[in-house]
Amino acid sequence: MEYLKEWLKTILYMNVLLLVCDGFVKNTKYESYLKFFSGFLMMLCLLKPVIDIAGAGKYMDASYIINQMKNEWEVIAGSGDLRDMKDDIQKEYDDAIEEQVTDLGTAYHIIVTDVRVRWENDASAVRELSVEGEETDGTPQIHEFREALEEFYHLDDDRIAITIRD
Repeated sequence: MEYLKEWLKTILYMNVLLLVCDGFVKNTKYESYLKFFSGFLMMLCLLKPVIDIAGAGKYMDASYIINQMKNEWEVIAGSGDLRDMKDDIQKEYDDAIEEQVTDLGTAYHIIVTDVRVRWENDASAVRELSVEGEETDGTPQIHEFREALEEFYHLDDDRIAITIRD
């Protein structure tokens, strides 16, 4: 009975973990890879009793799986595909920030023409933001726009450069 409880708990935890991961990559080109990987993991979880009966449980030990995963990540890290994936993800982040800043600029009577983002060394947060734009019909509210960017991206005033052309 205890084995059954642990097995069901493992399936539940794995399902919750995979749902959270799915939320992070939803509507990206990596969604299909996650679905394949998560299907594989769920299949392993569901087949665990059969694996235990067959005596292959020692190969399913967590430390064995972690070591295998580390080895696979080392191989992947050495390949150019991972660098390309990192560049693609970085580009998606930059595009999303550019879209956000453009939409925000419209609210402050500014037509944003260029957005440049500089990231922290570990790419964990935005370090600097440069925005170029033009005036619209109304008076551009540059100070308010700067304050909104400071609050939205958690940046200091000196980390935001706004240039408005007439």
